[in-house]
Amino acid sequence: MLHRLSFDRLWIVIALALPAFVALVVPLPAVDLAYQVRAGELILTTGAIPSVDTFTFTVAGQPWTDQQWLAQVMLALGFRAGGWELLAVLRAALVVGMTGLLLVVGVLRGASVRTASILALVAFLLAAPALALRPQLFAISVLAGLIVLVAGRHRYPRAFLTAPFLVVAWANLHGSFVLAPVLLGYALLDDVARGRPWRRSLAVLAVGSLATLANPFGLGAWGYAAAIGTNPVIAGRVSEWQRTTPFTVPGALFYVSVAVAALFTWWGRRRLTPADALLLVAMASLGTWAVRGMAWWPPGALMVIASALAGPMTAATPAMPAYVRRGSALNGIVAVLLLILVVAALPWWRPADPLTGRRGLLTYAPSGLAQALRTIATPGARVVVPQTWGSWFEWADPQAAYFVDARFELFPDDVWVDLSAIEQGGAAAEAVLQRRTVMVIVVAAGGAAPTVGWTTGYADADGAILVRGTGTTIVAGGRE
Repeated sequence: MLHRLSFDRLWIVIALALPAFVALVVPLPAVDLAYQVRAGELILTTGAIPSVDTFTFTVAGQPWTDQQWLAQVMLALGFRAGGWELLAVLRAALVVGMTGLLLVVGVLRGASVRTASILALVAFLLAAPALALRPQLFAISVLAGLIVLVAGRHRYPRAFLTAPFLVVAWANLHGSFVLAPVLLGYALLDDVARGRPWRRSLAVLAVGSLATLANPFGLGAWGYAAAIGTNPVIAGRVSEWQRTTPFTVPGALFYVSVAVAALFTWWGRRRLTPADALLLVAMASLGTWAVRGMAWWPPGALMVIASALAGPMTAATPAMPAYVRRGSALNGIVAVLLLILVVAALPWWRPADPLTGRRGLLTYAPSGLAQALRTIATPGARVVVPQTWGSWFEWADPQAAYFVDARFELFPDDVWVDLSAIEQGGAAAEAVLQRRTVMVIVVAAGGAAPTVGWTTGYADADGAILVRGTGTTIVAGGRE
């Protein structure tokens, strides 16, 4: 009964309610989200996955490996059903699902409910910077589900056989699907090291590895993932693809967590195998290699640390410990207050906005500028916006053509050089704008802008829309 809640059950509520609350109050960054919604809507409308770029004018018609198509469809369906508000709730649900699955992993590996809850909360805090709503969040949730199957493979062998189906979904959601054979390989090595039956794990590894090819691009999806990870333009221009440094808060927390995990591993080494150590090294290496790689460290580390903290396990040990402690009314009150906080954080209580759904719900999404651009730019107009706004404007006014967006892998270096020149303003910017036949520029407040031959068509606190010449009507192709 909720009014007499045990302390263990309260910890479960805390481990789920706090991530839900945080996910609901933190705005959705539109940088990677908005164009994904547009791409998903395009797939639903046409019945086909895009194969070339149609969003920009700098690389229009160039091949586009849209490996994340399934996540885009799910985002578009969510937007159709309930707008940005429902997508905010979807993010909270994915975050809670991930945290809950990791809690289950801790229990399956022998940790107490309280310990597993704390580990799951720590994992959420470490992964929080990577939990924006985008295809990667779907992938992190699938990763957590796969780890549950790996952790419980001997207690629930039939469930473990479903792992390849999760891999199929992962291979169509996000390029991180290449980690699936790593996790399944860990299961095989762990079984061999512990002297347990290993043929089932070998079969699941083999089928799961083949399952990574069950996508519209086949081996091309592996090529896409490898190209993203080794692209020098991305590594040089995208902060989350650069090396993780301990001189940022997320980086410092990551390196501290690696050190703590190493200590726990040493302390509980009698319960672990070389496979556990290899998994920790692999996941920590991903986090060190790139800021974005830190997202994959907490789930893998939790599974190993939970084993190190586990009590003696026997064949009679239940998979999910029974709640035998007496309940407390105070625990129930705390749980109710937490649930009230979650309900209060739901987006529907906020003031409405024509484009963002609710005020403060999205970031990198200037609503007034986007509404004004719809009246200023006609179909085909060539528009330059700040890169972090590209995704938002592509969704808000899809009839225009834009300079760049969040798909860094599509744009050659000369496009980024031109964008830098435009952002600096002056004669160099004007030369690029004329060569690219740009007729509309959206400038963020405080940003540099050309002054000769341009008219302010709209301005607000977020920035201004500049139009070449004195007119405000832009015709197809970007010419007056």
